[in-house]
Amino acid sequence: MMAFQSQGGPRQMFDITALAITCAECGAAIDKLPFEPTKKEDGTYGRLYCFDCNKNRMRNRPPRGNFGGGGGRF
Repeated sequence: MMAFQSQGGPRQMFDITALAITCAECGAAIDKLPFEPTKKEDGTYGRLYCFDCNKNRMRNRPPRGNFGGGGGRF
């Protein structure tokens, strides 16, 4: 499995094997994530995706908008 990449190089990966988390899309076991998951109020970790499913989701989403914080006028 490849490490997720950021602009600064490889990211720290957290071993989550002991948590027995599976991908919300394909059901594959997720062994590592680029962040440490935290439980929600309902006791679950929410919808997490394996590397391949996350890559496909990012490829298929609409482009992000401008995060400039306004029109540049004061």
